[in-house]
Amino acid sequence: MRSVDTNIVLRYILNDDPAQAEVAANIVSQPCLVGLSVLMEAAWVMRSIYGLSRPTIAAALETVVDIETVRVVDEAGVRWALDRYRNHRADLADMLHIVASKGAASFVSFEKHLAKQAGPDTPVTVERAA
Repeated sequence: MRSVDTNIVLRYILNDDPAQAEVAANIVSQPCLVGLSVLMEAAWVMRSIYGLSRPTIAAALETVVDIETVRVVDEAGVRWALDRYRNHRADLADMLHIVASKGAASFVSFEKHLAKQAGPDTPVTVERAA
């Protein structure tokens, strides 16, 4: 199984370069891994470079996660993070950091509202550093 870079995911989603989009589609049609950092970077590019909305970005990334041949680390956690990003105005990077911290005693941050953004169903308890 190959692991794919952000540019593969973006070309697949955005289809802004038809030739590369076709290559990207062929790549994701084979078993591949999309890392949490790739999802995070793809969201950042779609938001800051392309100006896409949160719901559009979340739906686009879910489209990738839904591909039968695509694997992500902790799919349920990724779906939780995308939901928090789309529906609760949470920062996707923070939510993916929390997902990646599963198994830790807690996720600690100076961010004032992170626990609220993560919600009651967070995969890891979020605590605020004092």
